[in-house]
Amino acid sequence: MKNARWVKLANELTDGIINGLYPLNSYLPTEMELCEKYNVSRYTVRLALGDLTRLGFIRRWPRLGSKVISVGFDESYSHRFHSVSDIDHLSSTHKRMVQVTGECVVDEALASKLECEEHLRFLRFSNTRSDPSNIDLPVVWTAVYVNAAYSKLPELARLNPLVLLSTLIEKEYGEKCLEVTQKISAVPLPEEAAHYLNARVGQPSLRILRHYKGIKRNILEISESYHPGDRYALTINMRNDRQM
Repeated sequence: MKNARWVKLANELTDGIINGLYPLNSYLPTEMELCEKYNVSRYTVRLALGDLTRLGFIRRWPRLGSKVISVGFDESYSHRFHSVSDIDHLSSTHKRMVQVTGECVVDEALASKLECEEHLRFLRFSNTRSDPSNIDLPVVWTAVYVNAAYSKLPELARLNPLVLLSTLIEKEYGEKCLEVTQKISAVPLPEEAAHYLNARVGQPSLRILRHYKGIKRNILEISESYHPGDRYALTINMRNDRQM
């Protein structure tokens, strides 16, 4: 699968920011200059700049251009990153127990299931987390897929049962997580998950699919978690800030 032209342009501009070609507080070339330099349309340029804006690398000013406001992981970004890691709120209280480990190459069926490209080579392992008050009753089973080069990760996960895997990847391999996306769906509990959860195959469960992406939008980790419906609840508080 080929990336769209605007994605390739966004990646090149991101590399330029990270590597110092476009330093902090400098301005990127104008839209027309980018069109000429990369031989792309103005529409492509605007999509790429919109992506960099969304990721917090630049801020666009009318008639002034696109100013570099971040070169990666400064202190202001760190705050936002901690809030992203809070999506896995079980990690700080429910210890991880690692099970099966092995390698796999993503075929068509797995690519469809994980919503990723085919032919990626992953290290796959699974783990459960249990309530500290009842360690015999796991509340979630997770299948983890990471870059096959992260061979130390399963052992690091065993030794650090309360630390997020993305944090372990950053510390051991220097790959920082820039973005996490998650998709939540209601599904029947599959056989492998049911086995480790001591639950019934096919019972109602929540499936959470997460993609952890690096600074170049490369996949660092994909996790597929299953929560039996009677052991998990997701609560979201929303506030209306509109003045009445």
